[in-house]
Amino acid sequence: MKTARFLGWIVLHLGFIGRFIEARDCAFDAVLMWRSLVAEDPDSHTPNLADQLGDLGVSLSDLNLHQESLAITQESITLYRSLVDKDSTSYTPDLGRQLGNLGILLSDLNQHEESLRATQESITLHRSIVDENPAYTPDLARQLGNLGNRLSNLNRHEESLGAVQESLTLYRSLVEKNPTSYTPNLASQLGNLGVRLSKLNRYKESLAATQESIILYRSLVDKNPASYTHRLALQLCNLGVRLSNLNRYEESLAATQESIPICRSLVDKNPASYTPQLAHQLGSLGAQLSDLDRHEESLCVTQESITLYRSLVGKNPASYTPDLACQLGNLGISFVNLNRHESLGVTQESITLYRSLVDKNPASYTPQLARQLGSLGVQLSNLDRHEESLGTTQESITLYRSLVDKDPASYTPDLANQLGSLGVQLSNLNRYEESLGATQESITLYRTLVDRNSASYTPDLASQLGNLGVWLSNLNRYEESLGVLQESISLYRSLVSNDPASYNSDLAYVLDDLGQCLSHLNRLTESREAIQESLLLYEALVIENPTLHSHNRDEVHRHLNKCLLGWGRDTELPETAQESISDTNE
Repeated sequence: MKTARFLGWIVLHLGFIGRFIEARDCAFDAVLMWRSLVAEDPDSHTPNLADQLGDLGVSLSDLNLHQESLAITQESITLYRSLVDKDSTSYTPDLGRQLGNLGILLSDLNQHEESLRATQESITLHRSIVDENPAYTPDLARQLGNLGNRLSNLNRHEESLGAVQESLTLYRSLVEKNPTSYTPNLASQLGNLGVRLSKLNRYKESLAATQESIILYRSLVDKNPASYTHRLALQLCNLGVRLSNLNRYEESLAATQESIPICRSLVDKNPASYTPQLAHQLGSLGAQLSDLDRHEESLCVTQESITLYRSLVGKNPASYTPDLACQLGNLGISFVNLNRHESLGVTQESITLYRSLVDKNPASYTPQLARQLGSLGVQLSNLDRHEESLGTTQESITLYRSLVDKDPASYTPDLANQLGSLGVQLSNLNRYEESLGATQESITLYRTLVDRNSASYTPDLASQLGNLGVWLSNLNRYEESLGVLQESISLYRSLVSNDPASYNSDLAYVLDDLGQCLSHLNRLTESREAIQESLLLYEALVIENPTLHSHNRDEVHRHLNKCLLGWGRDTELPETAQESISDTNE
């Protein structure tokens, strides 16, 4: 019996320092010893067996052996239920703890409704315990944090936020009394708070919570790197996402790049435990490189992420199919950015996976399916398959409308984006009046979003105003077109003043549209000035990236020549863009 108890103590310490394989092996041995002791004296030793089964379940989960862990944890719960029937005072806390662990395991297996039920039962037990004995407050705080994750998995983001905030309130009070014991929990819940706020598009608050979490984890890593390095790496990756949400792309990239080497070193020591984290962080890195137009690099890291996820799905499809579907969608975007038609195949594979996931769990995966359908619509449009593109985008919008009805804070941005895409696709089919309606609805939504968060949504509003200006011009409504194009340009000028690298190309594009609109209104001097400014911007952009910008530069050059013809200067038409600039500036 002493040996079994000692092995149980060793299991906890090995797990704490990340030596998960050894922890599992010791836990197996301890369970075998307790089983033999229970066979001799069940009344005395069943509590020890139930406890050690719980620890074995955690050890297996740490190695991502979720199915095996599930069976062991369920056995532990069965034993504790029988113990609670005989002595609720002594064993209800243990039952509550194991139900919390069961919730985590079911979530890892994407059984989100069952996971929520287990976690809610755990919290009900813990609230009753804390009412009588506040010493169990840390357990209640932990389970409230878990409840936040369970609700988020079901896209119940407002409720999720409330649970995490209650957990944080409890942990802050615990840290005031005992910082050594509870600072790690506070750091973890701050990270969760960052994710929950991000789901509600409250990006500045999300950033602040994530930054506070990282400060705490850095101090913990200084004291105990073996236990907290992997958590610091995860929060650095989350920081990258938070900064990207605020269009702070260089900082976003730096945060994620700091996390990747940490995660690679962890995988070298323990691939079974940390490969999923590395795959996730490589996916985030790919998205951030794409934000900075570093598309070849983005493609490479996204492909590495997918390779890792395919191997994980081969071993555990229930846990990792959603991640593979997500990264396949990201890979499709990378191919689009490089004008490679392989994008269509991988996006369709992503959609196939998401449809199967939605069939089993619509609450969790409908948003991802809607997003990938929107992406597929854009790709089909790029291939001039406009009718197919339209149908796909309309399906995406139908899904987003249903999501917005339930959770407008989370999904209004996605609906606005897809309505903008719908406007483009209707325009491609020369259905300009319908295109106008879709784009105007998109703009209405973006105006409300800009009122709440101008940093995140001003670029989208500017883009849709530019599109609306073109659709109005297509309907010969040039005066109305002029007003919205000027508003778009005004927004882009403010964006360029803060971040010229990201928005100069957008400004150049809309200036060219403005020039053509002014030409239709016979305001030729203003038309020429707008097109000249566009051309100047494109000349600078071509120097930086000729492949990306040469075509647009040449188009604007032709527009300027046409404008000069309108002035009757056909004998002085220049042969190069630079000559056209100097000629018309005389």
